[in-house]
Amino acid sequence: MPHAAEPTALDGITVLDLTSHIAGPYSTKLLADLGARVIKVERPGGDPSRSLGPWLNDEVGLERSGTYQFLNTNKESIVLDLKSSAGREVLEKLLSRVAIAITSSPPVVAERLNLTPEALRQVADINVLSLTNFGWNGPYRDYALSETVLYAMGGEMFSHGSSDREPLKMGGTASLIQCGAMAAIGALGAVYATEVHNITQRVDVSLFDVQLNSVDRRSSAIMAFRFSGRINSRPEVAGPSTGAGIVGVFPCADGYVEMTASAGPYWKRFAEMIGHAEFTEPKWQDPNWMNSPEAREEIDLALYPWLMERTRAEIWEAARNSHAILAPLFNAADLYKDPVFRERGLWTEVEHETLGSFPMLGRPYVLSETPWAIRRVAPSLGQDTTVLLEEVGYGEAEIEKLRSSGAVA
Repeated sequence: MPHAAEPTALDGITVLDLTSHIAGPYSTKLLADLGARVIKVERPGGDPSRSLGPWLNDEVGLERSGTYQFLNTNKESIVLDLKSSAGREVLEKLLSRVAIAITSSPPVVAERLNLTPEALRQVADINVLSLTNFGWNGPYRDYALSETVLYAMGGEMFSHGSSDREPLKMGGTASLIQCGAMAAIGALGAVYATEVHNITQRVDVSLFDVQLNSVDRRSSAIMAFRFSGRINSRPEVAGPSTGAGIVGVFPCADGYVEMTASAGPYWKRFAEMIGHAEFTEPKWQDPNWMNSPEAREEIDLALYPWLMERTRAEIWEAARNSHAILAPLFNAADLYKDPVFRERGLWTEVEHETLGSFPMLGRPYVLSETPWAIRRVAPSLGQDTTVLLEEVGYGEAEIEKLRSSGAVA
């Protein structure tokens, strides 16, 4: 893709990306998409995220992973065997040219490969941000961590689901993505401190620590326990509730909608939305009546037929007209096709040299003078190895020797 004509927010900042999988690459993606030059160092065989779906056109391949393509836009790729002395030499030459290096090796691996923050900072006086599971110290230091473990130990998993069943985990890799976002903020803070105070520093980001500070009920739950001794619990019944009002997810003709209609003004708006005059009677402002089985039966008899006769779009329009609190549950196809989101730039098309054109999530924010842009698609494995080696002083014969030894690819 052609380079954006406008200046970028992070022009002049070069990042050495020594991360892999999800959290680390997402942090460096955020920096790359803001205009930083990000040099992605991949192990022989490539970043493990290349083996994660979904796959473009359902065809498995080294370059066809949607996860890898999303996490690595605007980056350059060099393949280094950091277990070899020649690969290490290349790494040290690259370190001298960057503002910050970002790593995600577990402490025991970093120590074995001499990739600890201290070791890297001895090579060059740069900022080093390290993403680890539980930090660099303590008995948990070398424990492995998955998204499920992270969510269970560092979150509110015990309060998800219903009280008569085992706790549930929210889907996807939201916890890891959030850790990557937090790491990007830490990286920006370190780079800014260098520019303002002329200092470099080590930045430690523990995935577990990030989860304890998450706004997804974690920080509020911890604060609630600290101040009142209260521990969150799972509700007795999962699904929509019609006690003391309406809260939850409800079916309709073509899917589901989420609504909230507690007693008071929001209940009046709900009654107006479904056109049920009986719900405006005084008894519907009485919490005791609202919690009764008789009230629930009346609500169900009026609400469910109204919902099942209408689509999400029709119900959403009725809610907007009445200022009721309600939203349709969108699936991926709905989001992709929605004309409003497209107009705002949620989706963009990228052109890949071998894969052709395919959709990519667009800008997460709008900067008026230094716009967000995908200047290039995620690099193929080792796409920039030769160019980067030439930049740090290797000649053609030396590069060929490095390749033949397996130190680079």
